[in-house]
Amino acid sequence: MESNIKIETIGIIEKKETLSTVGYNELVLESAHPFPGYHGTTVPDQDNPKSIFFITKSGYPAEDIVRATQSIKKKSKIAFDGTPAHVSLPSEKLLPAIRIKDLEDYQLIPELLKLYKEAGIQFASHRKIESFDGTIRVRRMILLEGASDCTLQDSEVSEMMYFQLPRKISWEDFEKITIHIKRNMEDPNFDAALATIFRKNGLIDYIRIYDVNCTKDKLNLIRNKYLQEMKRIGI
Repeated sequence: MESNIKIETIGIIEKKETLSTVGYNELVLESAHPFPGYHGTTVPDQDNPKSIFFITKSGYPAEDIVRATQSIKKKSKIAFDGTPAHVSLPSEKLLPAIRIKDLEDYQLIPELLKLYKEAGIQFASHRKIESFDGTIRVRRMILLEGASDCTLQDSEVSEMMYFQLPRKISWEDFEKITIHIKRNMEDPNFDAALATIFRKNGLIDYIRIYDVNCTKDKLNLIRNKYLQEMKRIGI
């Protein structure tokens, strides 16, 4: 793969984060640690929102969320990133949501909710939910470039890299394999998520690695361990 070719496409990222409710009239969840598997000092504790989820009243087509976000960005000076998402609540199926990132201040959340409502998006009502580990699926545009025949580099977030899997694996198998690998590595300091990336020939399955100090050698080591474990358990 040519390393200088830019690939603008859609990716679906699946991961698990610890979520808790934020006190608004609408159901708003926050993940204080969007990369829970990575514990480096380069992800600082901050007072600004890190990863916020607005739970919508019903499931809107992804293009409706994208168009609403575009409209808000044109008419408002609020800097943020909003993408279609789904979140699993305790004992509930995946619920539709909008994932909000890069927001400067919590005080902007009510205004952003108001702007989405004006764009036709309605939200679920607030209810108190104790902190929980929830599965999250985020659908977003990504800009990638080839790093090797089986590896992609995020062109906008250099700490993120993707390596291709030979086949799709379930979330349950992915989670078990990830725990096993981290327990048997000298340097287990990385966050991993499942990724599905739209390519010309169809959907390709990847694992997304977040690691500020990830070298190619470490990435290849992680990839080889995933492939070995998939083979060992017969996936």
